[in-house]
Amino acid sequence: MTASRALRHVLIILPAIAFRTNAMAATCESLNSKVLPHVRIASASVVAAGAFEPPPPVPLFPPPPGNLGRGGAGRGPQAPAGGGRGGNAPALGGVEIGHFGGRPRATYQELPAFCRVIATLTPTPTSDIRTELWLPTAGWNGKFIGTTQNSMGGNIPYGSMANALRDGFAVMGEDTGHQGAATDWVDDQDRRIDFGHRAIHETTVFGKTVADTFYTKAPTFSYIRECGGATTAALAAIQNYPSDYDGVIAGAFPTYWTRQTFGQMWPWYATHKDQASYVPPVKYAAIHAEVLKKCDALDGVRDGVIENPTRCHWDPQEMLCRGADSNACLTQPQVEAVRKIYEGPVNPRTGEKIHSPLFRGSELSWEILAGPQAAGGFFPTVPFFRLFVFHDPTWDYAKRPLDFDKDVARANTPDLLVLNAIKPDISEFVDRGGKLILVNGWSNAIVPPGYTIDYYNNVQLTIGKRATEEGVRLYMVPDMSECLGGAGTDTFDMFSPLQNWVEHGKAPQSVGASRVEPDGRTSRTRPLCPYPQEAIYKGSGSTDDASNFACGVR
Repeated sequence: MTASRALRHVLIILPAIAFRTNAMAATCESLNSKVLPHVRIASASVVAAGAFEPPPPVPLFPPPPGNLGRGGAGRGPQAPAGGGRGGNAPALGGVEIGHFGGRPRATYQELPAFCRVIATLTPTPTSDIRTELWLPTAGWNGKFIGTTQNSMGGNIPYGSMANALRDGFAVMGEDTGHQGAATDWVDDQDRRIDFGHRAIHETTVFGKTVADTFYTKAPTFSYIRECGGATTAALAAIQNYPSDYDGVIAGAFPTYWTRQTFGQMWPWYATHKDQASYVPPVKYAAIHAEVLKKCDALDGVRDGVIENPTRCHWDPQEMLCRGADSNACLTQPQVEAVRKIYEGPVNPRTGEKIHSPLFRGSELSWEILAGPQAAGGFFPTVPFFRLFVFHDPTWDYAKRPLDFDKDVARANTPDLLVLNAIKPDISEFVDRGGKLILVNGWSNAIVPPGYTIDYYNNVQLTIGKRATEEGVRLYMVPDMSECLGGAGTDTFDMFSPLQNWVEHGKAPQSVGASRVEPDGRTSRTRPLCPYPQEAIYKGSGSTDDASNFACGVR
């Protein structure tokens, strides 16, 4: 253990109550006059307990159609108004991974009194980063959480902020540097950089500085916990500003904008090559049933869940119609289309893998990427191509299909690479004691999950196995979709293990997970195991009881 890390472990044994009872050096209102470089504080005022009312959200691009993964987003409690970008999207807000460990989302009515600081940051002449900082006026736990808006940003993430404030954190939220569906920033390289990584850094520094002024104590530990589109900011923070955060959770992992978008469009092109290739959603259940028949028992337990779909090699040719077409079989063109979905996007000229495929077992979530309206409504894939790649708001994915060779090169130019968060060298973050937990669901059809594993492997190759073991964990959740949802055990708490790791040096091993039915009944428990381990049945006892499983490598 380095001297600096040893000092951090000494500091954490100071009683937390010292932070809760510390006299504040400044009143909330006095923060209105605080002067910081490139910061304009619009207001600082106390919000009484239960009195917060969020402003109307700025309209954003259209949300994705339908439910995000067979009953997943729809089974959790509703987010506070203004907590996300519309439709089912609030369920993807950072803290919602694993249904927030089964906890109800915070309501604004239950929030304690807090000092609300509203500011605009302008680190460059054209920057326009809106942020809010919420500081508990009593009961501060001495810690800081940063959070950001999902997908393409544009609003303050009030729902995620409410969850953090309820638990005693000082919390900062930011809009990634633009408001709503505004497009005036997409050709401004400085504002692209704001979106890619600078907004989260500048607002984090601002938030912790003001918290230090308010409490006369800098936050002892700083965290960021995101899922879905907001993970770009979470990973960009540790890749570019390794001292900003001590612990990070990044779930679902849509951080490779310039390639994942091709992966998201691939299923639509595979099933819309021509009329004969189209696989109607009514057939997804039959395909899924055949996959389970072939691969469910590969993990030693027949339970309707595939533990590790990379070992499943079911060939859709087995469903070829032997007579008339029906919902229980596939025509030959449909067989080829399904094969392409499982193969994933490749460069037709070089054969290079562009991004992750969808895995066997994900079929019940295919409609969002392969359904009749998928490409036209899926957010933010089509806006990404229209705004950043083609600079054409009228680009039509059907009339002008993507070229998976030339258009990939067109998207992966230096001016657009700043939107990604893919750097594997996080050695500085790990060396200073930072901890990263990566999470994804094997059945995620919104963000093809193989890249999460690719990134983890790239980190290990870059910083070494020992350093990776010291600071990084990956959990792949069987049959979970985007952050939550699916037939697997998709209710779990990753944040408590992260805090225990950061603050007490106790690395997480298995993490308890549950399957909670819509009526609130827990029907199954299982351990989530650090990759490449998986849950292995001990051979006796109920397969719905986590105690009858152990983590191991097959």
